[in-house]
Amino acid sequence: MAIYDELRKHYGAASAEQKLVVLRRELLRPILTVQSSAKLLEDAGEQICNCLPEGINPEEFQNTVKWLTEAAKDLRDILDALTVDRANVREQHGAG
Repeated sequence: MAIYDELRKHYGAASAEQKLVVLRRELLRPILTVQSSAKLLEDAGEQICNCLPEGINPEEFQNTVKWLTEAAKDLRDILDALTVDRANVREQHGAG
């Protein structure tokens, strides 16, 4: 069963706030994986660049690591904006 189907099965009747908690939990794991992987590649970058096969530009590799790092940060910031401060969302819309 796909993760989407699994989530719908278990959380289909959940409130919007409960769904945001689930969204945060489910998306945080792959975001942390990207962040950790980017950090490992960044730490080993110098050594990796020294043994890249012909045709792979070390600058391209370094840019890719940089973009992965930025993408992970952007995804984490978006997730935080959507899920961390749910109380403000309720207040802005007159609920709460």
